[in-house]
Amino acid sequence: MSVELALGYVPLMILAILAIVACQRLASAAIDVHSAAAAAAREASLADTPAHARRRGVDAATNALTGRGMTCRPSTVTIDPGAFIPGGQVSATVTCAVRLQDLSGLGLPGAVSILATSHQPLDPFGARP
Repeated sequence: MSVELALGYVPLMILAILAIVACQRLASAAIDVHSAAAAAAREASLADTPAHARRRGVDAATNALTGRGMTCRPSTVTIDPGAFIPGGQVSATVTCAVRLQDLSGLGLPGAVSILATSHQPLDPFGARP
């Protein structure tokens, strides 16, 4: 009887552990992507020109995602400076793919795409060129 239980429960326990790892990867990636989008929007809102805003935003998102080894490869960052006038708003969108293909046996897709967008107001009293 104990051999039958061991042979029946071990595969179920392995699948449960794989499911927990998949959930952890997805949750960690979602947190990382939202954090990167917020950092990108904040940095872009501090720039002087729309081109500078795009560059600062992409750099901030890239820095926020650096070192997040198991999540977010490849990632794309899009900065929308809008009209870039005082009182306006800058938007940052970060997308990344979370690898799940190494968690076999769960029927998960090879990768899941996670997207986050953050908005940051521009200083209403700031001088813009």
